[in-house]
Amino acid sequence: MSDQSAFEQFFKTHYDKAYFFALRILHHEEMSRDVVAEAFMHVWDKAGHADVDVKRLTPYLLTTIRNLCVCQLRKQQTADKYAQMELHALERYDETETTLLQREQRMQEVMKALELLTPRTRSVIIACYVERKKYKEVAAELGISESAVKKHMMQALSFLRQKFKNADI
Repeated sequence: MSDQSAFEQFFKTHYDKAYFFALRILHHEEMSRDVVAEAFMHVWDKAGHADVDVKRLTPYLLTTIRNLCVCQLRKQQTADKYAQMELHALERYDETETTLLQREQRMQEVMKALELLTPRTRSVIIACYVERKKYKEVAAELGISESAVKKHMMQALSFLRQKFKNADI
């Protein structure tokens, strides 16, 4: 098919069949038009410049369309998957103002309860939980052993469990 007019005739003859073939697979008009246009360009690039029998181009065109449709469906499936993941993440992290206020109130109650601890125990629990330091670091800073840090932690946690035993925290 070395002649451009022959390819134009091939295009006019097969466009409708190609379009409805793509539409049957994709169920989307615009995507089907895009796929068919891309397939015809592909056929022109591969076979349009050589002497090729038109009868052999039709199956090649339909195979190209099918392959492009499959690629399109995979892209859509991936996009849908990411959209679902994003929705799920938004649902998990969607906090109302009321929820945020409740969380802030709870934190204030816990901080008030920490004030009731001995200064050493309070400094140990704040260093471990608030400042995220390891027992070894806290022991070195306070000049006490790691087992003493563990003892202070157990005392503080026991106290907090008792304090908030019946509370909704």
